[in-house]
Amino acid sequence: MSEVTSSPTFTRWPILDALRGIAVIAMIGFHFTWDLGFFQLIDYDISFTPEGRVLSHLIAGTFLFLVGISLALAHRTQIEARAFLLRFFKIAGAAALVSLGTFFATPEEWIFFGVLHCIALSSLLALPFLRAPLSLIFAFAVMALGAPSLITHPLFDRPDMFWLGLNKVLPRTNDYVPLLPWFGVVLTGVVTARLILVRDEIAARLARPTFKPLARIGRHALPIYLLHQPVLMGLVWAFVTLAGPFEKASVIEPAFFQNCAQSCASSGRGIEVCDRACSCLGRALSSMKNAIGDEALQSALAICRKDGAL
Repeated sequence: MSEVTSSPTFTRWPILDALRGIAVIAMIGFHFTWDLGFFQLIDYDISFTPEGRVLSHLIAGTFLFLVGISLALAHRTQIEARAFLLRFFKIAGAAALVSLGTFFATPEEWIFFGVLHCIALSSLLALPFLRAPLSLIFAFAVMALGAPSLITHPLFDRPDMFWLGLNKVLPRTNDYVPLLPWFGVVLTGVVTARLILVRDEIAARLARPTFKPLARIGRHALPIYLLHQPVLMGLVWAFVTLAGPFEKASVIEPAFFQNCAQSCASSGRGIEVCDRACSCLGRALSSMKNAIGDEALQSALAICRKDGAL
């Protein structure tokens, strides 16, 4: 294959590792806050707040954007098949472990297509674009980013089609990063890297060592991703076992938000609108409980739980 650029060969940009390290730290903070809500040490579930949703999208988007840049950098002159396959099977294997572990740990909310699944499939699909004209890559990126807003059909609301990302019904899962629109973020990373690689001075500057502590974290993002949540949940569980949950923790369980959001989305309303509405409702009910300790409210919540509404 012909070369994309004549600039010197750089096998790795430390700045990418540093940015990945920042995303890893943000991810750990997000999951720790989620764990606190799961064990009712705080009175909300961060994944169902508008701010939490934005943060989770920023974290996932950062990882996927860097995937696109890294692919273009690693295979800038030709597709290194052996290196790609080793990386692909490592990520795909890790994704399979996540699915298997969560299937047994939380079968009702197991992770069938999370960020690792999306990275693995997007990396595979991005290969033909690494040598394609920039205009073509950009066009496909725009189409991928816009597809969920433009394409609708009841077929895509089937559970076996959720991985694609064109569904209007929200799946019940603890991590959901479908192919669309996120493949568009990967392609955007490919375009960005290709534009940088034709500028020798910028490419050389990015190849210099920088932010070494963050870069070190970023280079070990995959094992940290696999291990951090079991460690965090174990620590929080140990704390709750010893100290017990806070008295003012919310009585509104995370399942309430998921069921509420699913019912709302199935009626045709937008995901963002449903998230805000259900989050507001949950906070209102929690505030009523915490403020006045109304026994009637507690009885009603108990009935709802028994009936499966919460």
